[in-house]
Amino acid sequence: MLKPSGLDRATVRARFNAHPTPRDRADFLYREVERRMLERLDLVKLDPVKRVLDVGCGPGQSLATLAVRYPGAWMIGTDCAERALAVAAGAPGAEGAPGGASPARLVEGARRLFQRLGVGGSQPLPATQPIWFAADAHALPLAGDSIDMVWSNLAAHWFDDPLAAVAEWHRVIRPGGLLMFSAFGVDTLKELRPATPEPGWPSLQDMHDWGDALASTGFADPVMDVERLTLTYEDPARLAEDARRLLARDDAPEPGSTAARAAHDASGGLRLSIELVYGHAWCPAVKRRADGLAPIHFQPRRRPMEPGL
Repeated sequence: MLKPSGLDRATVRARFNAHPTPRDRADFLYREVERRMLERLDLVKLDPVKRVLDVGCGPGQSLATLAVRYPGAWMIGTDCAERALAVAAGAPGAEGAPGGASPARLVEGARRLFQRLGVGGSQPLPATQPIWFAADAHALPLAGDSIDMVWSNLAAHWFDDPLAAVAEWHRVIRPGGLLMFSAFGVDTLKELRPATPEPGWPSLQDMHDWGDALASTGFADPVMDVERLTLTYEDPARLAEDARRLLARDDAPEPGSTAARAAHDASGGLRLSIELVYGHAWCPAVKRRADGLAPIHFQPRRRPMEPGL
């Protein structure tokens, strides 16, 4: 079963506000995992698709791709980091130092618009521009059964209570809707882990624990798989910089540190291991309630008419 990650929500938010966009090799990794998730999405049929929610959307690259795949669908992005959302929304100065655009004000305006549209209510949503809003992934401000597909690319390992987040995904997805997600697995950056301070390092989860969590929260037909990549380097400084970007932290091992030297392979090169966990699952036609029970509906049987009546 999924374990708490040991992360502090405020610390994670501060990190991603300080690093709102991935760079270089880290950006390539996000893009490559997105591509592989889309290949998996090709194998499933979801219809209709009117509302897509990206949880942990960061600067919004995935929603731009999904908008092409599902023209006319409403694209909704949520993240804990307001500055990343401001980048997604194209606010001038959002990626730079404070004092340009106001990410908090921009996101609060999006939140008010989102509430006025009333996701889950009777008012139809016009598919215009994506909408971005800041929220806690463990308690999404959305009506139940309001989303056709939840998408989350390399964000779930940052949740301090991933099981609660999975339960939220189940709550907001409509019956017959789809979950697609990816996360770092247990062997990610294993070469650096011994020298990385425990506080702030996520407790990465095993593929089977994710699958158990999907089943226990009420998802149907979960499909899990794992891939392993090795990033190779010649420059220790580049390795350390990518580690900082992947961990969204400034205290990753420095070039020449014990941990950085441990990343050398037999040929003298440098390597970083990446384990990628992929999962998708469906919300069943009859969803389990929060108390673990599934409603059963009975239709009264009509009595046959008596002769002569």
